[in-house]
Amino acid sequence: MAMYALGLSVLQDVISYEKTQVKQVAYADYLTGAGKIIDLKKWWTLVKQNGPTIGYTPNATKSILIVKSEHYDNGVRLFSGSGVIVTKDGQRHLGAVIGTEEFKAKYVGEKVSEWVKEVGVLSGMAKTEPHAAYSVFTHGLQQRWNFVKRTIPDISLLLRSLEESIRNTFLPALLRSHIIGDNVRELLTFPPRLGGMGITSPEKLTDEENLNSINLTSSLTEKIIAQDANGETDQNVILELKKTFSRDRQSAQVESLERLKGALLDDTVRKIHTAQETGASNWLTCLPIRAKGFSLNKQEFVDAVALRYG
Repeated sequence: MAMYALGLSVLQDVISYEKTQVKQVAYADYLTGAGKIIDLKKWWTLVKQNGPTIGYTPNATKSILIVKSEHYDNGVRLFSGSGVIVTKDGQRHLGAVIGTEEFKAKYVGEKVSEWVKEVGVLSGMAKTEPHAAYSVFTHGLQQRWNFVKRTIPDISLLLRSLEESIRNTFLPALLRSHIIGDNVRELLTFPPRLGGMGITSPEKLTDEENLNSINLTSSLTEKIIAQDANGETDQNVILELKKTFSRDRQSAQVESLERLKGALLDDTVRKIHTAQETGASNWLTCLPIRAKGFSLNKQEFVDAVALRYG
C-alpha cells in the first residue's frame, strides 16, 4: 500500500494544483479531484495521458463527475465522448456519499434496509442460539453502521427503522421478552462493565460520532484543502483526541446511568451494581468459543440474563 502511494504520488505531481487548478486526493487506486468543470476536464486529460506510463490506467466507465444542477448541461457537453458518467444527484464514495440530500437519503435508506434484513436473520438465530447471536451483533453487525454514522452527517432519523427492528424483533428474540420498555432499552445500550449489554442504538450518538470524526481528521482535511503534500499529521495529537473522546463518552454514560437508576426498581439497581463488579460481565464480552468452554447454550444464556437483571 505504501509503495503504491509512492508510485501514485508521481502522477499527482504531474497533475498538480499549480497545473490544473484542481484540488486532488488519492486513496489506494481512488483518485479524486474537485474544482471547476473546465479545470476538471484538463485534469482528466492529464490523468489519461500520464497515468498509464506509471501503471495507473483510469477507467472512464467507472469515473463519475458530480456537478451542481445548474452546471449539468455544461458538464455533459465538456465530457461528451469521454465515457465519464455525469450526474447532478450524487455518488457513493469510499463507503460514504457525495451529492444531494435526496441522494443521501436514498443511499442510507438502501443500507438500512439491508441491515434490517440482517437483524431479522439474526433474530431467527437468537431463538435457538442466543449467545452466538448476541456475539455476532455486538462484535460484528453493529460495527457495520459505525462508518456510515461517522462519515455522513444528519442521518439519525434515517436510522430509526433499524433501531425499531433491533428493539421490536432482535431484543424480544434474544431476551425472551415480548415488550422492551424505554428504560430497559436504554439500560441495554450501556457497555457490560456498567451493567448493560453493549447493544447500542444506531440513531443515538450519530451526530456525536460524525462530529468526532470531523475533529479527528481535521488536520488531514486542512492539508488536502491546502494541497500540502509535504506536511505530516501529528499522530500524538490524534491519539490524545481519541482519549479525550473516550473519556467524555464514558463520563456521559455514567451520568446517563445515574439518571436512569432513578426510574428503575431498587432490586434492579442492586443487580446493576452487582453486574458492575470486576469479572461479572466476562461471559458477555468474550467470544463464545465452544472449545474453550465459553459458549452458553440456550437455557444457560437465558438464565444468565435473568440472574443479571432479576
